[in-house]
Amino acid sequence: MNLDASLPPVIQVQQAPAPTRSLGETVRTTAWKTLVFLWKYTLGALFCLSIAGSLIIIGWSYRLAQRSALRYWWARSEYKRKGTRLADHLARHDPAHEHLHWPNWFARQNFRKAIQRMEGVSRLSHVWSLLKASFHSLAVNLKTGVQGIFNTWVLTMPACILWLFSWYDGWNNSFNKGYEQAFVGPATGWLGIMLFMAVMLYLPLAQARQAVTGDWRSFYNFSFVWGLVRRHWLACLLLAILTSAFFLPVMILKTAPAFFGMKDPNFPNTSSKQVIDLLNSYFFYCAFLVFPLYVCLRVIAARIYARAVLHGVQTGEISVMDLTPKERMELQRLNLIQVNPPRSRHVLLRVAKSTTSLAFFCAGLFATGLVWFTFVAQIYISEFLNYHPVIAWLNQPLIQLPWFRYVPAHAQNPAGEFFLTILLLSVLFGAFAAAKRIRAFFAQPRRNAL
Repeated sequence: MNLDASLPPVIQVQQAPAPTRSLGETVRTTAWKTLVFLWKYTLGALFCLSIAGSLIIIGWSYRLAQRSALRYWWARSEYKRKGTRLADHLARHDPAHEHLHWPNWFARQNFRKAIQRMEGVSRLSHVWSLLKASFHSLAVNLKTGVQGIFNTWVLTMPACILWLFSWYDGWNNSFNKGYEQAFVGPATGWLGIMLFMAVMLYLPLAQARQAVTGDWRSFYNFSFVWGLVRRHWLACLLLAILTSAFFLPVMILKTAPAFFGMKDPNFPNTSSKQVIDLLNSYFFYCAFLVFPLYVCLRVIAARIYARAVLHGVQTGEISVMDLTPKERMELQRLNLIQVNPPRSRHVLLRVAKSTTSLAFFCAGLFATGLVWFTFVAQIYISEFLNYHPVIAWLNQPLIQLPWFRYVPAHAQNPAGEFFLTILLLSVLFGAFAAAKRIRAFFAQPRRNAL
């Protein structure tokens, strides 16, 4: 059954076929794309060294995840089989589509077209448009990043706080010999671990849903997301295994500075400034690994989500009305909203299948929980080898902020950067809100004076 008739019509913009490129144009295009890739890659690694930069990375990766989900749906459509490129398909419906190219860090998508001066536009208006286009993606990345980390913190921060308290209380009890309270630290720690394991059964696909839909409220659609987890538990298990495997080199890199200078007798005499410079350089090079690992996990989660949604829609497990308008529009443009319910079977076969599926789901859920336990175990082991107060417990770079800079607090306290980031974001968002109000005030029709 085709449900396209129940959806609003899509206005298509017809475009002439793209001309054939010469060899020189192909080489120049490839060289330009390589330079752009290196530029975005280097900036991403640099942003991992600050809190504000990490927020930008979250927003950028969510936009890339949205494009990856759209590419997955396009690859399963008739347009792919006909040889149509994704960019040509998007441009046919919207010549300025945001996903014609990879997301930018600063400038608006399709920057060249955005800054073209239209006839009749004043010079001042053109300069203002040029200024907005130069920082449009930066504003979008920051806004999306703040929304993303807020939702992630809502679910993960309680477990992280319990870990921090359990570690503090455990060492405090060891030194003060409070035998009557010896159970408090371990019990708190296990409570935090169990809470984190439960949260991580839901969180990856919830983050992917927020990224693909572009709506922070969709993160809390628990019944929808949990239905995807239940029907595609094997993919969630593989994603958990991949995340834990990616986390291992990150923990090794975080722990390695504890062994710096072990064979250098002059290292204890190193000044704080020299230590900070050394660690800044070290963590910058480490970020060239942390950044792609973080982005890769977001893209894989988005593809799992896209596959689950497409399968659910086409088998009738997901109603089209449960999708967000953005998802419905993209699936409609690709002619993928076609429900093909599975063939009806004998009642005994259906009961056997549901029982077997439930048993496999419970086993997969237990295995996924064990994998997330190995994730937490890496945190405890790494902190035992090289302790980082507070920050190492409250932030995990591949789950929360991709902030990878562990400078000792006595050399440079990160609290100042945290509060400075909050102040900067407050000023920026306040300025954006004020600019919108001023623009709306001048845009409204003026009433004639009586």
